[in-house]
Amino acid sequence: MRSRMWSLQRNLFVALLVMMTLLPLVVYLYSREQGRAEAAQRLWVYVERSVSRALDIRGALEPVIEKAGPRSDAVQAAMERSVGGDPPIAYLQLAGLSRQVLNSTSGAPQRDQVPAETRPAAADELVQALRRGGSHAAPEYTIGLRLGKQERGHLLVGLSANAFEEQLRQFHEPLGWSSVQITIICVAILAVFSAYIVFLHERARALAAHLQEESRLAYVGTLAASIAHEVRNPLSSVKMNVQMMEKRLGDLDPAQADYFRSKVERIKGEVERLEDSVSHFLAFSRPTALRLELVKLSDVADNVLELLQPQCQAKGIQLVRRYARDLPPVELDPRQIIQAIQNLVLNAAQALGKGGTITVSTAPTADGVALSVADSGPGIPKEIQPHIFEVFFTTREGGTGLGLNIVTRIVEEHHGKLTLESEPGKGATFRIELPRTAPKPGAVTAQ
Repeated sequence: MRSRMWSLQRNLFVALLVMMTLLPLVVYLYSREQGRAEAAQRLWVYVERSVSRALDIRGALEPVIEKAGPRSDAVQAAMERSVGGDPPIAYLQLAGLSRQVLNSTSGAPQRDQVPAETRPAAADELVQALRRGGSHAAPEYTIGLRLGKQERGHLLVGLSANAFEEQLRQFHEPLGWSSVQITIICVAILAVFSAYIVFLHERARALAAHLQEESRLAYVGTLAASIAHEVRNPLSSVKMNVQMMEKRLGDLDPAQADYFRSKVERIKGEVERLEDSVSHFLAFSRPTALRLELVKLSDVADNVLELLQPQCQAKGIQLVRRYARDLPPVELDPRQIIQAIQNLVLNAAQALGKGGTITVSTAPTADGVALSVADSGPGIPKEIQPHIFEVFFTTREGGTGLGLNIVTRIVEEHHGKLTLESEPGKGATFRIELPRTAPKPGAVTAQ
């Protein structure tokens, strides 16, 4: 079912991308055809105006032709005066009923007969004629006129090719720009839309992975809690018996006492390690509601260092306190923050091994306080830094991989932030930032 849904989502995603990719082309073709239609309309208006002007010229020529004859210089002079104007006419030719040329203006083509009677071209025909012939073939048409009282003839009107080209240029320039602009806008929309789809897709995958991880962690937490409960009681019994054995070592001779004392110390160390693992599993599996109190973070940190001082001294590790003066109190759960700081200090001690320095410092921030735990150890390699807060990730043999995850959860429950700064060979610094107040549903405020 899940694979089918993923396949459907993928197909829809591809279909949307294809559709959005073709949209700029469709818009461009539509705008181009729309532009051609408007250009044809402009040209037809131009032709209509030229026809109206040609009729006026005919009305002015007929009396001159009737008086002086179609081949006379007077008729040619009258025709020459009519060339140009607005809309511009390129040339005029006068022909008889048999289409034989009787008179022409200076710009007319040299020919004996005019073409068969032609009507004013339609707008699309004019555009096609201009595209075929360019400026060398001017569109032309004929209208009838009287050469005398009884004789009929033709007046051929040649339109200016340059005028046609100007009409097309005036429209095609903005058409070209609008097509480019529309294409750019559509491509930009496509890019934004594609990026948004990718964002939604990645977010859906992240949410699915998060839900799967939450489900897995819930199962692991339940299993860990049951195992921890089963292990804790036998551990307590082992610890009590080891303590009783340690008290009886004085009854043995010194050689045997030293031998068994080393064994007892090793057993105690393993029992303490197991107890620490059990505590981590229980803390991981049973997140509790915050019990908020208004306290100073420096006081909480100092309690942790007092508790861990003997353990660090035994390893030759120096604990350094650098607390800010007049640090404002903040709302936090002392019990959980103690656990978070303790995990960070113990992690630093394990990274140091024997000797070194752990510095715990506090400082005010813009909206709360911050606590840093820095060690002088080897640092954390860059390649594993993104993974150290993941559940069960550990580089220490026998580690649970829960310590930093528990710290992260505690800090997030306080609406705070946990960050890491580390360079190989220069130690590591974990920084907890807490807000001045940490309201949370289900939190209990201590009275």
